[in-house]
Amino acid sequence: MKKLVVRISIISLLLLIGASFGVQVMNEELGISWPVPLIVEETENSSSAEDKAVDKSKIVITSKIELAEKSQKVEEVGRFNFFSDMGSYLAEGMNYASRSLLSQVMSFVNNVLNGNGGDK
Repeated sequence: MKKLVVRISIISLLLLIGASFGVQVMNEELGISWPVPLIVEETENSSSAEDKAVDKSKIVITSKIELAEKSQKVEEVGRFNFFSDMGSYLAEGMNYASRSLLSQVMSFVNNVLNGNGGDK
């Protein structure tokens, strides 16, 4: 029992480390491994509302540019989702297996039960 617990713990630890490593690798490929530094500006208390509106519009424009750059990086690198790929491969395999099984059943019915076999 103790060996089972140790093995499960080791496998769980390896999976956790592998997942963390995969997330870090994808973050580095997308260029988002380092956070954007926070810029703190000293502002005067007597600044007008118009200046604040202009600053907000500049922030919105720069954030749209940053989003466009990040989406371009994602398109270049491509999205990698292990579970989606595994699910699509599993679905294709199950589709192939079910079609071959149905084909075998239909040929059995046609040959044996309907009497259309090789007896000619």
